[in-house]
Amino acid sequence: MRLTQLFERYKDDVEFIVVYVKEAHASDRWALGRSRTQRALHAFAGNLSLTDVAEPVTLAQRRKVAASCQSTLFGDRVPLYVDEMDNHVADLYTARPTRIYFIDREGRVVYNPGIGPFGFSPDHLEPVIQETLAKR
Repeated sequence: MRLTQLFERYKDDVEFIVVYVKEAHASDRWALGRSRTQRALHAFAGNLSLTDVAEPVTLAQRRKVAASCQSTLFGDRVPLYVDEMDNHVADLYTARPTRIYFIDREGRVVYNPGIGPFGFSPDHLEPVIQETLAKR
């Protein structure tokens, strides 16, 4: 299940927040950035988001890249916030490469499957949401 489907299903009961943090695969800092291999992989996978992105150096640039991701990945439905240039949120939640956290009303982390992209599984999040909502 995609995150957008979970959002649509539970948006009245769960606050969904996606935070765009420092660019994980900046073309000017990542070994495979701008390579033919990387472009071919993205073309094959059908990834329509900006894939040849240099590391944003201003908040305005970061917001522009985040807007592309939000539109492409979430159809502008899931709320997306942008981490400040000091990367406070990314550092606080060890958000790279990709993380999903489910935090209960008391502020406790109830679900953290580990490092992404392998731990990034919205399918595994749904039972946690259901269990947490059942306890209310």
